[in-house]
Amino acid sequence: MRTDRRRLRPAALLLFALVAAVAGGCASASGPSPAGSAMAPSAAPSATPSGVPSTDPDNSVGIDLPPSDPGAAPDPSGRIVVPQPGQLDVHPVAAESLAATVAGRRVVLTVTWTSGVEPCYVLDSIVVQRGDHTFAITLREGHGPGDAVCIEIAETKRAMVDLGELEPGTWTITDTEGGAAPIAITIA
Repeated sequence: MRTDRRRLRPAALLLFALVAAVAGGCASASGPSPAGSAMAPSAAPSATPSGVPSTDPDNSVGIDLPPSDPGAAPDPSGRIVVPQPGQLDVHPVAAESLAATVAGRRVVLTVTWTSGVEPCYVLDSIVVQRGDHTFAITLREGHGPGDAVCIEIAETKRAMVDLGELEPGTWTITDTEGGAAPIAITIA
C-alpha cells in the first residue's frame, strides 16, 4: 500500500500546531522556569521511522530531552520533603526504601519514594503506628488547592521520621503499602 505524502502533510502540520499550542499553554500556565533549568521542552512531535509525525494515539508525542549517560546512576538521595498537612484528595503511597540511623537509642528513619512534582503531588502526612517492637509507616500524599498545571515527571523524595529513644531489642519497621522491604534494627 502506497501512502500519499501530500495527504499526510496537513495532518502533520495540524499535529505540530496542536503540540506547539499545548506546550506553549503549559509553559505559560506554570510561570517562569527556574534559572539554570537543565531541560528545555521542544514542541516537535515524535516522528515515525519515515520521519513523518505519528497521528496514532498509541504513539506518544513528547518532549525532546537531553541525552542521558547510560553509565550514570540516578541521584539516590532524593529531595528532602516535610509533611504539609491540609492537602486535598489525600491517599497512601508506597515507599521504595526504608533506612534507619541509630545514635545510642535514638532512631531516625529515612523513607524514600518516587512521586510527581508539587503542587500536584505533596506529602500531607506520615502515619506512624507503633506496636510491640514494630513500627508501620504510611506515607500520605495529596495535592494543593486550585487547578495547577504540573508536568508529568517523576521525582525521588525523602522524608525523615524521628522514632525517638527506643528500648533495647530488635525492632522491625515496615511500609504499610508494601512497597519497601521491611527493615530490622537492634538497639543495645
